[in-house]
Amino acid sequence: MLDLPMLAGISGISEIAENGGYVLIASIAALFIGPLIYRFAGRDGRVYSLFDGVVVVAVLGLALLEIIPLGVELAGWPALLAVVAGVLLPNLAERKFGGKSTHRAAAWAALIGMALHAFTDGLALVVGGHVHAGSHAMEWAVVLHRVPEGLAVWWMLTSPDDGDESGQRAGVIALVTIATATVLGFVLGGSTSVLDDSRVAGVFAAFVGGLLLHVVSHGIGSTRSRRAAEHRYWPGVGGLLGLALVFVVVVVPATRDGHGAEIVAAFWELLLESAPALLLAYGVAGLIGSVMGEAPARWLRRGGATTQALRGVVFGLPLPLCSCGVVPVYRSLVDRRVPATAALAFLVATPELGLDAVLLSVPLLGMDMALLRVGVAFVLALVIGVAVGGWVERRELRARETQASEAAAVDQDLAPAVAKPIRERLLDGLRTGYGGILDSTGPWILVGLLVAAFLQPFVDAAFFTKLGPMLQVVAFGLIGLPVYVCATGATPLVAVLIAKGLSPGAALAFLLTGPATNATTFGVLEQLHGRKVALAFAGAMIIAVLGLGWGVNLVWPSAGADAGVAHVHGEHGPLAVASAAVLGVLFVASLVRQGPRGFLGRLWELGGHDHDHDHDDHDHEHHDDHDDHDHHDDHDHHDQPKPPSSCCAH
Repeated sequence: MLDLPMLAGISGISEIAENGGYVLIASIAALFIGPLIYRFAGRDGRVYSLFDGVVVVAVLGLALLEIIPLGVELAGWPALLAVVAGVLLPNLAERKFGGKSTHRAAAWAALIGMALHAFTDGLALVVGGHVHAGSHAMEWAVVLHRVPEGLAVWWMLTSPDDGDESGQRAGVIALVTIATATVLGFVLGGSTSVLDDSRVAGVFAAFVGGLLLHVVSHGIGSTRSRRAAEHRYWPGVGGLLGLALVFVVVVVPATRDGHGAEIVAAFWELLLESAPALLLAYGVAGLIGSVMGEAPARWLRRGGATTQALRGVVFGLPLPLCSCGVVPVYRSLVDRRVPATAALAFLVATPELGLDAVLLSVPLLGMDMALLRVGVAFVLALVIGVAVGGWVERRELRARETQASEAAAVDQDLAPAVAKPIRERLLDGLRTGYGGILDSTGPWILVGLLVAAFLQPFVDAAFFTKLGPMLQVVAFGLIGLPVYVCATGATPLVAVLIAKGLSPGAALAFLLTGPATNATTFGVLEQLHGRKVALAFAGAMIIAVLGLGWGVNLVWPSAGADAGVAHVHGEHGPLAVASAAVLGVLFVASLVRQGPRGFLGRLWELGGHDHDHDHDDHDHEHHDDHDDHDHHDDHDHHDQPKPPSSCCAH
């Protein structure tokens, strides 16, 4: 654990500033690398694409695995708010001020913001050396993200329309201004004692981490940079180099010690736990259409809303899928035009009613709790399917009516695929599942696992057992929403908590929200149906789970009295390790195919539409006419810097 006062006593701010001067020089030098890359890259953009891939992945890894965990360790929960502020405040500023002036005025307005950001970079160089002398992750991140920042400024201000001389003069002035702001922040940061307070330093570190997440989540460079798509593998190769840098700078030290050690360990545990089911899920998702054809979709479409929800529950019972693993199959069902009533019931019930989890519940939770678990999960799936799914169906009724003629054409188009030899259909299905579907949902899978791994070390479940039974239901229901737990893995954990005094309603609330929801679930729902549907799903889940949990506490307060105690985690066998390795290779292949920008761009797809957020290029051309997006029906997303969101709509 970091001893901040002792560190300050040994080295002092002045010594840190002296040693940090070299990092300051490096950050300024990195800023001027941008124009050199621009000159060297020429028109093809290959060098630019390579460097962009390195910087995006490296800064993202350093921010998530070192800088933000450092801030949380020093400041606690306020640091999480600082992360959110660092991510959202620039977005709010862009929405308020962006696009309201000419290109040149917008460029210089953006320059002011970049200068202010450079001032925080200078402060960050002091914070990085002051709060954690053994790690230079923050300095690395600041230096690395200066390369695309300088490239963006030069590309922004050296427009060919202005002439080479005037554009280069403006670019030099802009870069010198940013460098001056960095030096000013560094000097002021080294001369103030405010950073002696570990909480202030932690909050600021977390805020810097949020700013870095904002930087890498937006595209850089001008419209010319989109020509880099012709060299589609260069960004991916750069991403691999960035991964290697993160592995050397963060992951390897974290295995011995460091602020990201618990997060890395938790992520690896979750990956081992989910990898076999995820591999199966992607295969099933691809094969549903290519091998089974329209038969499952037609069966799920039959009947009214309640019948469709029941069919969705039954369809998922034999599939051993976790909360992340069910997402690719859910997307495949949506692409097959399965009603939302059936699809959402499937999404909720499948990860909760796995046969292994139900059988494990009998010895660990007792027969009463096992039966209650099955019953409330069944009721929850029906409620969500009928209520939320029915609303979604009514909401999309007009769109379905306009697409009625297209549906018949799609059915006809499927006939030749069904007529193909079985071997060819299998290969097509596997390519779809481990290609297009993984490309689309893979980033959200990783986000879900990262969020769960990030929260796990900082959530003290034992603390919540001290609350009253009704408040326990609220606490554990909300805890289960963003985190990832498989139904089987959550069972022994709940058995331990019940033995410590957790109420049966709270235990069931966690067993309902934990396996059925996480960040991946909400992200993909937003991606496929829009933000309103994702929020409605979350709200309905909370209301239904709280009602069920409170009802169990009132009617069966003694349920779970005979719950046993077991180990929360067991040893993972060779199958889990091999599955994790294969899944890692598939994710890396997806990163290479799409490039880091395209891979991360999947997180910004809303309601089936891709919203371009390339604010860093400062062209302020949002391409509302979608001419530049090329949403081709052939889904050749490998040739696009940001792939179309309908990559799975086969």
